[in-house]
Amino acid sequence: MPRSLVLRALLATVATLVAACGSTAGSPTPPNATSTVAASTPVPASPSSSSAIAYGSPAPKPGTATPPAGWPTPAILTPSSPLPSPAGSALPADLIGREYVGAPIVTQGIQAEVLTLRAADDPHCAAMYKGTSTCFTILWTPNYPKHVDDPAVRGSARIVDGKLVLGWTLVPSDPQCEGTSSTYAISADGWILDGVKVDPCSYQKFVKP
Repeated sequence: MPRSLVLRALLATVATLVAACGSTAGSPTPPNATSTVAASTPVPASPSSSSAIAYGSPAPKPGTATPPAGWPTPAILTPSSPLPSPAGSALPADLIGREYVGAPIVTQGIQAEVLTLRAADDPHCAAMYKGTSTCFTILWTPNYPKHVDDPAVRGSARIVDGKLVLGWTLVPSDPQCEGTSSTYAISADGWILDGVKVDPCSYQKFVKP
């Protein structure tokens, strides 16, 4: 082969190699190359993420929480001897089942002492008055983790002269309070029970939890 043709062939080969190397080394990274790698790489969850959600959740208001499934409910108390029928009339239907806390509220963690107004056929009332009187209980709610067996307070709940009268009938832990009673004015919406004549054993006021 003539020398000039050999030289031209060599120069053409070198140019081809340079062009090939230059196009590989200098080519820009595809715009989605980094994001593609990042997307295909699993990102481990923070070990504290679930804990942060749990600890950041608001705690239930005292007296509104529920005990664990299967936890025993407060015991029903039956007096040792029949109770006389209390004075006054039965609670109106719109007060039956309402729950209140004292003002100021008495709490232990998520637990609070809760007043519940009950119908005459409620098991707590029936045990005391054989279905002849509406009644009340003041129980730790929930009764978990403490006070599972606390008998607390229960008695008659009657309307006298338009006011609520709570008679403390069974108070096993404070027998000196048995036989006392307290009278409360009832607000228009029924959610505030304001003491008119209150025995030292009871609350001066009850409000909605």
